[in-house]
Amino acid sequence: MSSSAAVPSTRSGCCPDVCVPWRRPRAPLSPGRWSGGPPGTPYGRTPVNLDDLLSLARDAARAGSRTAVSWRGHAHQLLIQEKAGPDDLVSQADRDTEHAVRAVLAEHRPHDTVLGEEEGTTTGRSRVRWIIDPIDGTTNYLYGRPDWAVSVAATDTDGDRLLAGVVIEPALGLLTEARAGTRTLANGTPVTPLRQHDLDRVLVELNFGRPGQRPLAGPAVSALLPRVRDLRRGGSAAAALAQVATGRADALWAPGLQPWDCAAGVLLVQQAGGTVGDLTGPAPGTWPRSGDVLAAPPALWKSLRTLLTPVYPAAEAMRTGRPDSDDANMAGRA
Repeated sequence: MSSSAAVPSTRSGCCPDVCVPWRRPRAPLSPGRWSGGPPGTPYGRTPVNLDDLLSLARDAARAGSRTAVSWRGHAHQLLIQEKAGPDDLVSQADRDTEHAVRAVLAEHRPHDTVLGEEEGTTTGRSRVRWIIDPIDGTTNYLYGRPDWAVSVAATDTDGDRLLAGVVIEPALGLLTEARAGTRTLANGTPVTPLRQHDLDRVLVELNFGRPGQRPLAGPAVSALLPRVRDLRRGGSAAAALAQVATGRADALWAPGLQPWDCAAGVLLVQQAGGTVGDLTGPAPGTWPRSGDVLAAPPALWKSLRTLLTPVYPAAEAMRTGRPDSDDANMAGRA
């Protein structure tokens, strides 16, 4: 099937609460404001209402979800390609879903920068950047498994502070959302704060989606499994972060992520009271630039980091300022 094929019209499996269309917010500006444009321009002088950003993220994600769901019954028609290898797939559904998300964003905030997994970066002149993963968990999606998600986040372009984020899991009819300064919501209901204190009662989600991370998957499992309740590997980092934020998992270890994999989900966990960072330390208000994401309740985050750090000596070397053993050995032989 060519890349210009029309999207099927069926909406089978689409949850109406998740996929309703976007309507421009009519409420007055709330206290959640942030200046979202370049100084000295009319656009830049208009404060950004964070609630409006969240509304737009929500409904851009809904538009993407409708498109992704419309393809589910037509998988045999999809043009599927391998990007980096057989474990890194992209389909026409991914591209059409990202296009649907971008169309909503462009209609209502045409001056913003947009970064998407499939289409790259469209540079804008405001201080808002949108980060999109149209279908996180494409392999699951193509196999008819439920662990896949549409992820949309708004950040500022100066320090990549997370402003608003939405993760939709269409197969479950679940929309999880948050903005800076407010409690995470799941289908409109505030989530229970993350308060697990017992390491041996923690269900840990793992994500080793990048081939370069797989050699250490076995050692990571060996480090964690004797100390925690159990491990799971769902195959979608965005869905896994939403699961942590909503109590369907207690923690996530996902090394090697890209911003689109985790930006929205990180905010969901943080606004649910969780800690997110990499093995060098927490990253409050943003996501780890290393791409290594450890998300957990605050009482358990350090304990999980302690278990994982010996598996990843390069991260420990960065945290402590000491060279790792291989670097030290090479220096000694020089």
